[in-house]
Amino acid sequence: MTRVAVLGAGGYAGGEVLRLLLAHPAVEVAQATSEQHAGKRLDFPHPHLRGASTLRFAPHDALEPCDVLVSCMPSGELIRRWSQVSPLAARIIDLSADFRLGPVEHARWYPRAPRPAELPEFVYGLPEWAGARLRDARLVAVPGCMAHAALLGLLPLVRAGLVRPEMVVVDAKTGSSGGGATPDRSSHHPERASALRCYRPTGHRHTGEIEAATERFTGTRATVHFSATAVPSVRGILATVHAFAARPLEDANEPLRALASTYREHPFVNVLRANASASPFPEPGPLSGTNHCDLSVDVDAERGRIVVNAALDNLVKGAAGTAVHALNLMLGRPETEGLGFRGLHPL
Repeated sequence: MTRVAVLGAGGYAGGEVLRLLLAHPAVEVAQATSEQHAGKRLDFPHPHLRGASTLRFAPHDALEPCDVLVSCMPSGELIRRWSQVSPLAARIIDLSADFRLGPVEHARWYPRAPRPAELPEFVYGLPEWAGARLRDARLVAVPGCMAHAALLGLLPLVRAGLVRPEMVVVDAKTGSSGGGATPDRSSHHPERASALRCYRPTGHRHTGEIEAATERFTGTRATVHFSATAVPSVRGILATVHAFAARPLEDANEPLRALASTYREHPFVNVLRANASASPFPEPGPLSGTNHCDLSVDVDAERGRIVVNAALDNLVKGAAGTAVHALNLMLGRPETEGLGFRGLHPL
């Protein structure tokens, strides 16, 4: 059994990492840390784990050696603790933004959490595109949830040369859990429960992440115009990617074929087809709790616009599920192991 510790396991993403790992047949959850909940059982902040474990949270400084460390600490914290934490684990998977970008780009988008240049590079953990690298990886950075959804929709089109990379527009809608378990004025329930508002029209940090990852996986750097909108739900991401055809399309189904051929062998990405389902457009609800992403594509032939919609659960496919997916690849395990939950409908 692989001994896994979860650093900063008291929040929403940490709770989902624990949920998945406690049911994983090849993993033993050896330790979970939380300053706020130190000494308490895992189900104290995570009621969905009642009866799943008798393990109790330890403080961060009591972290012990393990085979794999999954860090759910807020951005900036793993960087700050790197010298203490890194010798304790043979492999590290980080869910924060600390290692998604190189030092120069990180400093541009995260000026309050500088990343020293001497820290090692992490593999950008988008499993459908980085699978081969993940199999040999020791250090993995899980993508941001909204960037994750946008990239799964955008990358096949860029790689196929179907869209103009200098003009990509992403409008991402997100539920409240993306703001974490610690409330502030914008995420406090009375303020957020019925909110439908654009909270970052420009300058969102996922912009740089999408641009860097597009270049990393296709060799072409996109110029991305990204906006984020808060919607009145707890879980879920719906990212709408607007791109413009780089050339006349062979037919209206050419973008659909690019997506379908890209993800044909990938179990967690579903490409939806018009008239093939009573629900042919992606929506987060049926994906709640799952490690799946649903994609659809439409073409406005008159204006040369290609629109991809991507839906996923921000806490699972957008965080904890991808961490476990990466872990499976790193350990040489079946990539679907421990990730078989199919979701609920109606929800």
